[in-house]
Amino acid sequence: MDEWMPQEPDFELYHIYCHQKGYRLCFALNEHFKFEFSRVKDFLEEDKKPHLPTYSQFMYVDEILHKEYFVIGNQPLVKELVIKEGDLFATEQPEFLIPELTKVDYFFKLYGPFSEEELEDIEDQLNVIPLINAAKRIDPSSHPAYLNLMH
Repeated sequence: MDEWMPQEPDFELYHIYCHQKGYRLCFALNEHFKFEFSRVKDFLEEDKKPHLPTYSQFMYVDEILHKEYFVIGNQPLVKELVIKEGDLFATEQPEFLIPELTKVDYFFKLYGPFSEEELEDIEDQLNVIPLINAAKRIDPSSHPAYLNLMH
């Protein structure tokens, strides 16, 4: 890890369980919160070589309130096909961004000055969006792999 990177996460984090494409999730977030998410350069997992899977990433910056919001997919954009002996068909073998969290579809990451009340309200609001099966606020320092989500 680079020396200039903080050793502890400096962001807020939610797990989002949503079986839709990232652009559909962001459209729903834009509609509900009046955000303006747009696609940005794919998130790259640099620790795994040689093929470096990439993960979809969307960003919205509120320049007035100095807050940044990111949606990062947990599944790679291109999944590897695996053929096991005895299988009739190849199966997709996704290389998850955080392999221990295979049930999480997206990470919703927030930077900026948020009050505890705002963070609780965001979780409540995420859970009323019909497209989202569930959303849960997570302590980003609870798992060392969350450091991989830092920008």
